[in-house]
Amino acid sequence: MFRKRIGGSAVLKPVPRSLSSSCGSAVFFTSPFDAADTDENTEAVYIKDGDIWREIWKR
Repeated sequence: MFRKRIGGSAVLKPVPRSLSSSCGSAVFFTSPFDAADTDENTEAVYIKDGDIWREIWKR
């Protein structure tokens, strides 16, 4: 669904341990972030900066 809506590549993976200790799913995108592409299921958006995850958007 995401790929059709925003184009580009999207991969579903487990949430990185450095972001959450609970199990969950994350979608990794190669396209630039646009808040218009979020929906009620989007909790937060992060960008990886070297070894650090920076939060760039949160519901």
